[in-house]
Amino acid sequence: MTAKQDALEVAATIRAFLEGTGSDWDWDDFTSLPLRDPQLDSIRKQALAVDLPLGPEGEAALQALANEAERIGEG
Repeated sequence: MTAKQDALEVAATIRAFLEGTGSDWDWDDFTSLPLRDPQLDSIRKQALAVDLPLGPEGEAALQALANEAERIGEG
C-alpha cells in the first residue's frame, strides 16, 4: 500500500510534527507508508532516518526536508 500525498501536504506534515500540532498518528502514518512520488518518498525516508527525540540537528534536517518538499510543490 502506498500513500498519495502531494508535495505541499508532505511539507505541512513535517512542519506539523516540528511544531507539535499534528495528531497522534500523523507522523507514524507519514513515515510508515511509502509515497507514490519517488522524490517525496525520498524525503519521507530521510525524515524517517532522523533520530528522535529531536535535537537541534534533527530539527534543522526536518526543516530542510520541509523546504525541499515545498520547492517541489511550487515547481
